[in-house]
Amino acid sequence: MIFRKLIPSLAVSLMLASCASNDRAWVRDDTPRSEADQALAECKYQAQAATIGIGANSHPKTWGDAIADGIGDGVVQAMDEAELVKSCMEAKGFRQ
Repeated sequence: MIFRKLIPSLAVSLMLASCASNDRAWVRDDTPRSEADQALAECKYQAQAATIGIGANSHPKTWGDAIADGIGDGVVQAMDEAELVKSCMEAKGFRQ
């Protein structure tokens, strides 16, 4: 029974996570690819550090709740990280 609730949540989570990823390159006029890669790595690091605590204070009552909360928190964290990376790169003058 728990898995019937979990499977739809997992499917939605995977769909959202795949939508959140963006493989287009970040560019800035006259900037070498290595500099763009370095800026992206810095922005990703900062975004991960800023979102590390999402869901850290939850105390689920059951194993199923723990899994569902973990999936939900992971989706929220991924979406927040993607937005923070985008904002960071744009602040550095890059565009996709």
